[in-house]
Amino acid sequence: MGLQARGRVVTCLLVGLLCALAAPPALAFDDATADRALAFSRQQLNLTATNPAIPTNRYPKANTDGTSWRLISNTDRIDWIQGFFPGLLWYMYDQGRDPFWKAKADAWTRPLEVQKTNTETHDLGFKFMPSHGHAYRLTGDPYYRDVLITAARSLATRYNSTVGVIDCCDWNSAWQVPLVTDTMADLELLFWAARNGGDPAWRDMALRHALKTSTDMVRADGGTWHVVDYSTSGTLRSKRTFQGYSDSSTWARGQAWAIYGFTMAYRYTQDSRMLATAQKVTNYYLDRLPSDFVPNWDFNAPSFQKDSSAAAIVASALLELSTFVTDPAVAQRYRNAALAMLDSLSSPAYLAQGSTSPGILLHGTAFYRTPIKPTGEDIDRSLIYGDYYFVEALVRYKLQSAGGWYSTLDFPRSLHPLGTGNTGVRIIEFDVTPLSKFIDTIIGYADTSTSVTGLSRLAMAVRLNARGFFDVRGSTVYSATASVPYEALSTYHVRIRTDLNAKTYSVWVTPPGSGEVLIADRFPFRSDAPATDDVGKVSLKSGHFDNEIRVRNHTVRAEGGVVEWNSTLSWPGSVHDLGPGNTGIRTTEFDVIPLARPIDGVIGYADSSTAVTAYSSLAMSIRLNPSGFFDVRQGGAYAALTSVPYSANASYHVRMRTDLNAKTYSVWVTPPGGSEVLIADRFAFRTDAPPTDDLGKVAVKSGVTESEFRVRGHLVRSEGITTLPEPVTPEPPVEQSPEEGETERLVGDESLAGGCAAAPGTALAAAGWLLWLLRSRRPRTTGCRSSSPGAPIGRTARG
Repeated sequence: MGLQARGRVVTCLLVGLLCALAAPPALAFDDATADRALAFSRQQLNLTATNPAIPTNRYPKANTDGTSWRLISNTDRIDWIQGFFPGLLWYMYDQGRDPFWKAKADAWTRPLEVQKTNTETHDLGFKFMPSHGHAYRLTGDPYYRDVLITAARSLATRYNSTVGVIDCCDWNSAWQVPLVTDTMADLELLFWAARNGGDPAWRDMALRHALKTSTDMVRADGGTWHVVDYSTSGTLRSKRTFQGYSDSSTWARGQAWAIYGFTMAYRYTQDSRMLATAQKVTNYYLDRLPSDFVPNWDFNAPSFQKDSSAAAIVASALLELSTFVTDPAVAQRYRNAALAMLDSLSSPAYLAQGSTSPGILLHGTAFYRTPIKPTGEDIDRSLIYGDYYFVEALVRYKLQSAGGWYSTLDFPRSLHPLGTGNTGVRIIEFDVTPLSKFIDTIIGYADTSTSVTGLSRLAMAVRLNARGFFDVRGSTVYSATASVPYEALSTYHVRIRTDLNAKTYSVWVTPPGSGEVLIADRFPFRSDAPATDDVGKVSLKSGHFDNEIRVRNHTVRAEGGVVEWNSTLSWPGSVHDLGPGNTGIRTTEFDVIPLARPIDGVIGYADSSTAVTAYSSLAMSIRLNPSGFFDVRQGGAYAALTSVPYSANASYHVRMRTDLNAKTYSVWVTPPGGSEVLIADRFAFRTDAPPTDDLGKVAVKSGVTESEFRVRGHLVRSEGITTLPEPVTPEPPVEQSPEEGETERLVGDESLAGGCAAAPGTALAAAGWLLWLLRSRRPRTTGCRSSSPGAPIGRTARG
C-alpha cells in the first residue's frame, strides 16, 4: 500500500472514530423492548391489584418506604390521582382482553362515580378519562358514558366566562381565578363529552381556556409559568410557580402537561393555534434535555433530582404529536425523541425491575423542596401517574408499530386519498381490525372533488355498528343482507364492488377462518351525498374515540385489474406474499409512485420462510433514499451505478432480474417519459440477510410516515435463460449526498447521511485539525470510498 493510500485509510478511520465518539448513541428501543416493559408492568400491576391490603376504594399514589403504596380514598375530592390506577388496569385489559383485567379495572373504576358531582376541582379530567373513559372505549357500556357526561357538567361549572378559563381550585385563598398548566390535560373531559352527548358549549369553554393558556402562560421562548392568576374582573394579577423552582423557571412536569394538553387539544379541534403552541412548548423542552432524555425536576433549578413522570408524559404526547406535524423532519425528530425517552425509562436506570418498589418507574418527583413546601413531597419515588403515562406511551408505540390506517374522531385526519381515475367498475379490498367491541365506526368513500366534512358526504359506507355487527349504507339507512358480528382484535377481509356508472355497490365480509359473506347486494349510493363519479378518497371515521379500527392492505383496482399497495411504517403491514416457487432466475416488475420527496422508502424481498421484522431480513432492497434518488442494496451498503432522481406523484417503472442461485440481482428504472436506466448490475444479496432461495415476500416499507409511496402492478415471472451475459463495465458509482438545506434524520434511523453532521462542534474542530495535519503532508485525494464495490462516496449502510 502506497503512502497516499495509507494516508487516505488513516484519514477515513480517524473521521469515523471521531464521529463515533461525538455522535449520540443509536436508539435501542424497539418492539421487543416495549414488550418486555409491558410484561413487567403487567407483573407489577397484578401484584397491586391482588394485594388484599389495598381495597377497591383506595388508590395508589406513590410508594412510601420502597415496598408499599401510599393510598388515596375514592372520596378525596381534592386529590387528583384516583383515575390512573384503574386506567392502568384498563390498558392491561386492552392488550389481550383477559377477563381478569376487565374485572379488576371495573372494580376500581365504579367507586369513583362518587366524584362525578365534585365541583371543587379542575382535576375531574384526570379522575375520569383514564378510568371511565377507557372503560367506555373498551366495553361500550352506557353506564360509563353517563358518568363521564355528569362529570363534564360538574367541571364546566368551574368555567369563568369573564376570564375565559377553568378556575383550577378553591383551596388557596391567595388566588382569585387561578389558571394552571395541569388543566390543559383535564380539558379532554370537556372536549370528549361535548361530542358524545354533552353540551356542545363545553368544547368552546375548553378551547377558550387553551387559547388563554397559550397567550398568558407560555413564554416567548416556549417555557411556561405554572400558575397565572386573574382578578374576578379578568385583569392579570400574577405569573408564578407553585411546584417549580422559581417564578422565572420552568417546572418540568408543568411543561409536560402543556405539551400533552396542546397536542390533545389539536386532536379534538384541528385548530392550527393548538398545533403551533404544542410545537413551541415541545421545542423548548427538547432543546434543554440531558443526554438520557429524562429532565431534572425544573429546567432552571440548581438542585438535581430527576422526574421520570415528566419524561413519561412527554414520550406519550410526542408519539401523537409526531403524527400531526406535516414536516417529515420535524415529525421524525419528535418520534425519535419519544423513543429515546422510552429507551431510558425502559432501562435499569429507571425501570423498577429488580427493586423493592411496587411501581413501574423509579425516580419520579412530585413536589421538590421549595420555600412553598420546604419538606417536599414524593421525591425520588414511583408515581402512579408516571406509570400510567409510561404504559400509555408503550401502548401508543405498539399501535403505531403495527402500521396501517387508524380511524379518527375528526374528518380531516380520517381521510386518505386514493388517486385519480378510479372510475367505472372498481374492486376495493382491505383488512379491518376492530380494536374495541360495540364501536360505531365508518369506512366511507367519496368523489375526488368532494370536501368530506360529514357522514352525508360519503356516497358509500361500511359500518361496524354499536350493536356489534357489520352493516352498509343504502340510499337512506344502514342495513345488511346477512348478519356478520365482529369481535375486538379479530381481522376481517372486506371486498367491495362498486359501479360508479350505475351508482350501486356490493359488499362481502370474510370473518377469520370462515367463508366470504355477502352483506350488501347492489345497494344504491347514499341519496343525500354529493355526485360521486370516482372512488377518490376513503374516510376512516370513529364514533367515540380515536383508533377504534385499523385498516391494512387497502387497494382499489379496475375489475380484473392490477393490485396496488401503499407503503406502511410497520413490518407486518408492509409485507405481501408472492407465492411459492419463485426460484432460479426471476424477473420482477412494478410501477412505484413516491407521494412526497424526499422520503426513505424501501421495496425489499425475502425468502418465503423468512419472518420479516427488520431491513436485515431483506436480501434485496430498492430504495427511494432521503437524498431524492433511487439506490440499491449491494452487500453491506447502498449504491447506484447511475443517478436517477425521483419526484413526488410521478410514476417510475422498475424492473429487477434476480439470480437466486448466484445470489445477485440487477435493477433498471424507467423515469416518466424517459428510457430504462441500469442502476444496479449483479449486485450481491445483503450480507447479513437470512438464506434466500426464492422470492417469497415483498416488503413495501415507509421510513418516516405512512403511505410514503405506492407500488402498482407488481408481478414476478420466470425467465428462460440461466446465465447472465458478460457485464458492461459500469461507470463509477454516483455520490449521493443530502441536498443542500436538507434536514438530517436523527441517529437511530435506518438511513443516516454521511459525515459527522450531528457531532458537537468540539469534535468537528478536532477532526478538522487532525485532517489538516494529514493533508498538509500529502497531495489531495478524492475522499473515502465505501469498502463495498460500487457504493457511493460519503454514504453509510442502511440497517
